[in-house]
Amino acid sequence: MSVERIACRERLGLRLVREEEEGRNIRNQPAGIYGFTCAPATDELPLFIKPVYRCFEVHKLAGGEVAILGYVTDREFQAFDAGVEPIAMNLFPEPYGESVKLISVPLSRVDRRKPPTRDEGNSMTVEVAPLT
Repeated sequence: MSVERIACRERLGLRLVREEEEGRNIRNQPAGIYGFTCAPATDELPLFIKPVYRCFEVHKLAGGEVAILGYVTDREFQAFDAGVEPIAMNLFPEPYGESVKLISVPLSRVDRRKPPTRDEGNSMTVEVAPLT
């Protein structure tokens, strides 16, 4: 696991999902946790303790907001951060090609998630709304 991911979890005060919480729908998870999922495009977002190859990390923040962690290109990161207009970006579960910038994407900004490609880095297309 990367140092930047560990620092992100610590900064947000997150703990790993516990064994008795594994597989639960994200809505039934307590706030302040993180886990791993192979179903990042579903509303259920089941979380598990151990990451499997090319799975996504999901956070349920202290206030209840859910966010998906991933990697994007610098250009995508800048457009997301500016939040001026809607964008579609390819979110990767691990660094891949030019997508090396770690990002946390709150589901409150996501208009649509397409299932991961399962090849070429397992990217998931995420359509993101501008900041309000």
